[in-house]
Amino acid sequence: MNNSSFWTKALPHIIAVVAFLVISIFMYRPLIFEGKVMDQNDINQGKGANQEIVSFRDATGEEALWTNSMFGGMPAYLINVKWSGVSIISSTQKVLTLYLPQPVGENFMAFLAFYVLCLAFGIRPYLAIGGAVAFGLSTFYVVSIQAGHIWKIRAIAYMPLVLAGVKMVFDRKYLYGFLLTAFALALELNSNHLQITYYLFLLLLAYGFSEFFFAVKEKNTAEFAKKIGVLSIAGLLALGTTLGKVWTTYEYGQFSIRGKSELKSTSNESKSGLDRDYAFNWSSGKWESMTLFIPHLYGGASGVYHGKDSETKDLLQRNNVPKGEINNYERGLLGYWGEQPGTAGPAYAGAIVCFLFILSLFLLNGRTKYWMIGIIIFSIMLSWGKNFPGFNNLMFDMLPGYNKFRAVTMVIMLTLMLMPLMAFLGLEKFMDLEWNKQNRKTAFTALGISIGIAIFALLVTNPPAVEGLQKVIADAVESDRNSIIQKNVFRTIIFVLLSFGALYLYKVEKIKGAMMCSIIFVLVLLDLGMEDSRYLNDSVYKKPSDKHFLEKTPADDVILEDKESDFRVLNLQNPFNEARTSYFHKSIGGYHGAKMRRYQDVITKYLAPEMQQIMRDKGLSETNSGVISMLNTKYLIAGAQANAVIPNPYVNGPAWIVDDVKSVNSPDEEIEQIGQVDLKTTAVIDQSKFGQVQSQSDSTAQIKLMDYQPNKLIYEAYSAKDVVAVFSEVYYPKGWKATIDGNDAEILRANYLLRALQIPAGNHEIVFRFEPKSFIIGNTIMWISSVILVALLVFVVIRQFYSAKQV
Repeated sequence: MNNSSFWTKALPHIIAVVAFLVISIFMYRPLIFEGKVMDQNDINQGKGANQEIVSFRDATGEEALWTNSMFGGMPAYLINVKWSGVSIISSTQKVLTLYLPQPVGENFMAFLAFYVLCLAFGIRPYLAIGGAVAFGLSTFYVVSIQAGHIWKIRAIAYMPLVLAGVKMVFDRKYLYGFLLTAFALALELNSNHLQITYYLFLLLLAYGFSEFFFAVKEKNTAEFAKKIGVLSIAGLLALGTTLGKVWTTYEYGQFSIRGKSELKSTSNESKSGLDRDYAFNWSSGKWESMTLFIPHLYGGASGVYHGKDSETKDLLQRNNVPKGEINNYERGLLGYWGEQPGTAGPAYAGAIVCFLFILSLFLLNGRTKYWMIGIIIFSIMLSWGKNFPGFNNLMFDMLPGYNKFRAVTMVIMLTLMLMPLMAFLGLEKFMDLEWNKQNRKTAFTALGISIGIAIFALLVTNPPAVEGLQKVIADAVESDRNSIIQKNVFRTIIFVLLSFGALYLYKVEKIKGAMMCSIIFVLVLLDLGMEDSRYLNDSVYKKPSDKHFLEKTPADDVILEDKESDFRVLNLQNPFNEARTSYFHKSIGGYHGAKMRRYQDVITKYLAPEMQQIMRDKGLSETNSGVISMLNTKYLIAGAQANAVIPNPYVNGPAWIVDDVKSVNSPDEEIEQIGQVDLKTTAVIDQSKFGQVQSQSDSTAQIKLMDYQPNKLIYEAYSAKDVVAVFSEVYYPKGWKATIDGNDAEILRANYLLRALQIPAGNHEIVFRFEPKSFIIGNTIMWISSVILVALLVFVVIRQFYSAKQV
């Protein structure tokens, strides 16, 4: 083997890895060098949601699979479950990210994956480094990291790697393309963010249709079929490595708010999936898409002002407004003024990327660019959501599975991946062009269009009018907003001119190709790095001792003094959008994007109104807490202090025997009746699903919870007659099994939401176990598939090594 030749080929890739490592470490240096942590809302909420699961794992070495810490109970595999079948893939993921901590490793992986994608499309390594930085530093990606959307950023990071594998197969590099596709898709699916993966499949579908069109045109459909066969096998192998995750998520999805509603009276237009208004709540304004090119056309992040001085501040200071109020004015009015309810930052692709993208439109051939342009336009239109209703309502109804996802602005990641790919493909093409009259005209045309768009944006972008303020303040705010727009337009023009200058100097032979690549890399790094620093700055880092989110409050201490084995807590302060309570208690609230649909129905119809009534009545009563008590809510919290704890004397307890069963014939009747009966003495059961159920009144009947584990509950019951017991546990038909004295018993659904059992007369031990087949079987298949995939990878690497050694 020629060592000199080997190192010559390897050097650009080594430089790339080192560059990505240095940038990643520098970006998150407080994590690495100062021992600080990021104050990420979703990570904080996740720790609260995970706590019962993690504690059970630490105590027993087992996986909980179910948790009662949120929404009265839900499957744990949507929150935090360690799959033995995925451990092999997870280990390789750690190797790929050089064992860097979160989120440093995720950003490093985004760089590396896009670098591989650029190489697969034929971009030279030193240009590919710049493309990778453009992708990994796109502001949308960085603010997602800052927000703590860890699964989303992992899924985004692996998207380019999957496309690279597919590209290699279409380029007839079957073995390596197969392995890269299978491995990358396994990592993508393991990230468990199906919305991002769904968007990736839309992209791959467009690419596949494009290749099919050219295969038909070239009369080469047989080879196309072979490529699809190779990719299909790779896809099946990848699916096998994560089958349990996909299976359990799909299974649960049918019962979550992403699934079909059972209520005929629901206002959900689709009847299956999310409500349209909810799904489109985060929709980008049409002109807001210009933030791909000019970052602050609509401000930056909600509630954050990055400027130092403003007319608004000067005006308020002259009127002796307190400093704190001035800061609130600036953050509220000069942070973000677009059409979304709020945002953590713009979807900024970069001025240089957009300029190079425009240049690429003139240089790339149709087979390379048309499918990408189509997906870019399609994803931008999807991101407009409710602001482009004719198109998006049609997509919401027609695209299979699309109505399962919310926050449609997330689809912009397809644009943020394809724009830099096209940009650097165009730059690769440009470097090889002869500098003749036609190509000079092309370059100057791209420059003119880019600057023209920026100037046009300056002329037509008008901030929305500020309502509810004195005219003098509104005028100051409008002036500040216009100033922000102007500065950002000029910033964009400067970066466009600098990047064009580098291209021009290269073409007139004033600098070498390596120097031009270096200049573009530095400009991209400065452009996106400076913008990202607005959101990823010292304010998002804290010393571990400074993080107060999960600190116990005096109210928590009061509740934790109660040593009963099982009861729930309701935090009256935004309970259905926080999981801090879940860290210390079993909560009837929580923080998750896929609550059970029946639970959401109960929140809407009963829990939210009962909370409002309790606050109006300034206390609990039997009439204003029926469903809250049914869910075994023993304490309510109205604040952090000890005196903010409100005991509930009307709580039903973990289980109770009812005197009567109210039979109904539909889910609509079922949910209506639970507001019309005494839930302590009567159970409402849908006879159309469970048949006729009867219970005899027995004043001597008793039932008691003897042992609690998240996935196993043991009760002792006594009755002189045949009775029905209701359990304050959420009914879920996929995995829960019940036995009475070791004999299988049918689990009934009572009161629209809970479990119930028919119990014969006598003394009995009742056991509930959660043993979903989707987890047990899926986990086994995952392990086998992972072993096969990694074994294939190792075999090919060893074979390649020995082949190279013999050269």
